[in-house]
Amino acid sequence: MIVYQLSCNEGHDFEGWFASAEACEKQAAAGQLQCPSCSSVEVRKLPAAPHVHTSAGGEPARDDGSARRQAIVALRNLILSGTEDVGRRFAEIARRIHYREEEARNIRGQVTAEEAEELRDEGVPAVAIPAGILPTGEVH
Repeated sequence: MIVYQLSCNEGHDFEGWFASAEACEKQAAAGQLQCPSCSSVEVRKLPAAPHVHTSAGGEPARDDGSARRQAIVALRNLILSGTEDVGRRFAEIARRIHYREEEARNIRGQVTAEEAEELRDEGVPAVAIPAGILPTGEVH
């Protein structure tokens, strides 16, 4: 998992989590990166200092997958503790929040592919969470 600092043309800074550098580049080229604050698709990576982690003996560090698992657990905990689960009512409630018909808050839930496309077309900010990050079929 690679975390990049991103910025939109309106000056909003945010993080993007990607499976690889290539995944980030592909999403950017396809116009799939979107600012969570203003929905702008004019997004760029901010310069960042590289970080290389090596073991104490000077040998290259071997990734046994634990860093990835820890990152997923941390992301899962952040999402679960910082959002309200609205289940299948996500599209409806996201629209009401977007149009200021309901108090703004962080929500999570499920949508169909068609509903996700409609939200995108309306400019309703939403982020798809990759499979495996959140438990499925559970009520929180």
